[in-house]
Amino acid sequence: MFSILVPFLIYWLVMFVLSYIAVEVGQDQLYDEATPMAGVKVAVGSFILAAMLTYFRPTFDSMFTSSIAWTVLQAIIWCGVFILIYQFHPWHGLAIALPLMLITSGFATMGVESVTAPSRVRRPASALNTSKAVRKSFGPTPPVMKPDAAATKK
Repeated sequence: MFSILVPFLIYWLVMFVLSYIAVEVGQDQLYDEATPMAGVKVAVGSFILAAMLTYFRPTFDSMFTSSIAWTVLQAIIWCGVFILIYQFHPWHGLAIALPLMLITSGFATMGVESVTAPSRVRRPASALNTSKAVRKSFGPTPPVMKPDAAATKK
């Protein structure tokens, strides 16, 4: 239960803040007025987005490769939330929802994983200073002539 509830609450907090900013600023800039009952709409919409993110757990390394089908499904849900619940015009909802989904879902997952992952043992600072710099050429080295071979060629 703890492994589902904590990520959901983190996702919900992130999605609520993100959605509230997008709705307040977007509605004001695009339509010169805020949508009525914006707080309730944002709470419901961010709840849906947080539940979806808790289930899918999108990461940047798999969003565009092995989980592309889930990414497309997430994009449809995000656009639906922005158009149907937050009441944006369809083109405006697409233009706001898709970039936000592509950027914030991966970042929110990184935040969830950093909070819920077991703590790692850190190496002491002295172990970090043990590597030595490379002080040689990466290309082929020129042949070195021996001193007696140079003297015989004169």
